[in-house]
Amino acid sequence: MLLRPAREADIPALVTLLRNSWLTVWAPALRFETVRRFAAEDPAGTYARERWRDFIVADEAGELRGMFHLEADHLHAIHLEHTARRRGIGTLLMDEAERRVATDHGEAVLEVLAFNTGAIAFYRQRGWTVRRSYDGSELGEPVSTLEMRKTVR
Repeated sequence: MLLRPAREADIPALVTLLRNSWLTVWAPALRFETVRRFAAEDPAGTYARERWRDFIVADEAGELRGMFHLEADHLHAIHLEHTARRRGIGTLLMDEAERRVATDHGEAVLEVLAFNTGAIAFYRQRGWTVRRSYDGSELGEPVSTLEMRKTVR
């Protein structure tokens, strides 16, 4: 598994990865109207096309298995291809994201939707703690959001 900066040629695979991740993890917890809005507005595609230069991807023999987007001490996104789960790729991506944060910051921060219990358990297992919860929004639907932090050095 190679972790590398995303390339422009990765955009179609990134769009697919982000769409599928949202649909498999978030859509089941949201109203049908929100899922329909996701399909109509395509925020995952927009995000991939606009921010791909900021992504680090997990490349397995030319196939993208995951990605993360880090900005300073803030992990904005980490997503895995559905078939890549439980293979250590999420751990590999998080190890790298935390290592990068530690080069310039003592603490890392991320936000996760409270219904994403699998991600929350993964983060807790890695030493992340919930610092606060607040009411957020996902495509206009109210959602509870957790801010998690971890000391990285």
